[in-house]
Amino acid sequence: MTTLFNVIGKLLKVLLVSLLLLFALATFLGGSYLQTFVIILIVVILLWWPAQIKQKWSKKKSFALRSALVIILLFINFLGFKSPPKSSIYISENQKNELYTIYDNKVKNWPEETEDIYLETEYGIVHILVCGSENNPPLIMIHAASMGAFSWLENLEPLLDDYRIYSFDNIGEGNKSELNNALIYPNRGKELADLYAEMADELGIKSCPVLGASNGGFIAQNYTFYYPEKVEKLVLFGPMGLTKLKVQSIFMMGAASVFPTDFVRHSVTQWAIGDNEKVLTKYGDWFTCILRGTIPSLAKPVPMTTEQKKAMDMPVLLFLGTKDAIVGDAEVAREIALEYPNIQIEIYESGHLIAVEKTSEVNKKLRFFLNNSY
Repeated sequence: MTTLFNVIGKLLKVLLVSLLLLFALATFLGGSYLQTFVIILIVVILLWWPAQIKQKWSKKKSFALRSALVIILLFINFLGFKSPPKSSIYISENQKNELYTIYDNKVKNWPEETEDIYLETEYGIVHILVCGSENNPPLIMIHAASMGAFSWLENLEPLLDDYRIYSFDNIGEGNKSELNNALIYPNRGKELADLYAEMADELGIKSCPVLGASNGGFIAQNYTFYYPEKVEKLVLFGPMGLTKLKVQSIFMMGAASVFPTDFVRHSVTQWAIGDNEKVLTKYGDWFTCILRGTIPSLAKPVPMTTEQKKAMDMPVLLFLGTKDAIVGDAEVAREIALEYPNIQIEIYESGHLIAVEKTSEVNKKLRFFLNNSY
């Protein structure tokens, strides 16, 4: 029994030391060198203890002293190096300016008559890209996580002649929308739905088709559930809020913040938006800048319940990718999505940004779905 306890103790020590070394690396990369020193000192005490103390003191006293030093240093680390409250989603003003420069360059590819609209909301200013004739019926687009309103460029072609397009910058992410307070944001599905309903009212949109990708799909599902009278048809592209957010997803997105190296960011970018050359060429620079320069204030995408999905009886078109690391197994997602009473599901060999990777196929399905009655 004693041997078993010794083995367990050693394994726990190895695990603790490994975690502390990773933490030390993160603080070093973040420029907190004094904090790194304190953590390394804890590791040294855990791995090495002077022989003189062991010989001079009893085993119990030596262990008590060693434990006390570790506890004191941990206390210093967690109380002495507290981060100040988040005042912005941007790491620095330079990072924000860099992001805005990329954003403006992306928007240059939108129709020349595209307008910028800014709405005052309880959370801050929300920016919207608007294009299409004012005489056309409205259509709402809500972009993928860590992207921007401009990222619907590939899907404008089948919509411009028939709709007045409102592409929202989701507030709380790196884009042209701006929170009043980085700590106060819509952090539940109902709050997001209320926000979009209020903005739709302000824009004079009574009811229209709604498109949502990734986190925008999570928002769109909640908007549709809480305000079904405002949604004529729902189109989802690899939506969050369909399957549970996996531990791997949380770990990968956190890794880019904790270990801010080019290698880690590149790995996270390819994991999140895929390795498709078209996607990386068009949006890789933007996504990398988001990872490097922002700490978003976003609601956790909690999956819709079976009852919620069954309550949404309007026509739904769902696009899933077989290589989507965030949504996960397309067949599993398909089975869950069949709880929508009136759903059409399209599965392509694609990563998370299906509408970009499979533009031609998606646009054909999208045009047919929107132009036909169900």
